[in-house]
Amino acid sequence: MTDNDNPIENENHSHLDNVQADTMPDALKQDDINMDSVQDSSLSTDMIEQPESKDKGGRPPHLPNADTRNKVFMLSTVGTRHEDIATVLGISADTLTKYYHDELAKGRIEANASVAETLFKQAKEGNTTAMIFWLKSRAKWKETSQHEISGNPDGTPVEVKIVTGID
Repeated sequence: MTDNDNPIENENHSHLDNVQADTMPDALKQDDINMDSVQDSSLSTDMIEQPESKDKGGRPPHLPNADTRNKVFMLSTVGTRHEDIATVLGISADTLTKYYHDELAKGRIEANASVAETLFKQAKEGNTTAMIFWLKSRAKWKETSQHEISGNPDGTPVEVKIVTGID
């Protein structure tokens, strides 16, 4: 047993803490004490414990404004990740999507449209790689390879024929 466990030596411990309510004298029961009837002038309201106000804690609510909306839109148009935009604003990614959904969506759409426009121009000017990429991604073209294997009944080696083409 430490010094703090001894109720006599621990000044923060009341000898009444371990007394059950039904064994306490009536004068000491909390329900029976009426503060209005106390006539002692030395007892002030400062000595009566007041309930503490409930502080919710945490971050204050985020309030979007024109500057932050513009910043989110501009960062989104260049492909900045949502987590990084949230870090710039000092908020969580969830808060970012909650308050800036439209700016994030419009920025992504404009970024994709800008790149698609450049790719389309490159394809029209004869850039073969841009043409192939455009057709595969936008026109659903794909490269196929077909392998035919046939066996010879007489046991001679199998001939392999590879056919390639575009569907």
